[in-house]
Amino acid sequence: MTRPLSDPAVLAPMGATPEDVRARLEREFDLLEAHLRTRQDDWTRTQPGRDWSPAQEAEHVLKINDSIARGVGLLLSERELRPTPQTPGELTPDGRRVAPPHTRPSETGLAWADLDGSWAQSRAGFLNVAAGLRATPGRTLWHPFFGELDALDWTRMVAAHLYQHRKALERSAQP
Repeated sequence: MTRPLSDPAVLAPMGATPEDVRARLEREFDLLEAHLRTRQDDWTRTQPGRDWSPAQEAEHVLKINDSIARGVGLLLSERELRPTPQTPGELTPDGRRVAPPHTRPSETGLAWADLDGSWAQSRAGFLNVAAGLRATPGRTLWHPFFGELDALDWTRMVAAHLYQHRKALERSAQP
């Protein structure tokens, strides 16, 4: 089932200016990382009300971050933008977004031993790209749930994605 596109204005709470967005992005990286570090005991166990384990959630988030960092880097560059497919995202019957195939985690997810290195590398890569963050009107890339987004909105989306996964994992840890 597909859904009409969401209004990118819902991303506004992630920051108004490039500086605000970078600060929120760093905060969300910090908070999700801190939460993930509390999940070693159930790292590979699918969580109540979730489809994935914390290991799989972490792997998915890293795949999203790395993919979007490349896109934001492209939007901030002078390189030519090529047309991309504009396929709306899919939803589950209960209305949850379905992760695009290239962002889905493996059966086992991220190994606990790889969390520190993988997280640090992904975070540094995204923050390096975001150091030059600015609005890029007229330079956009397609998002399956929000439509055309510029570099600033893509980075807001990453901050929101980190936030949403952290909140879901926090709820799943509740007794």
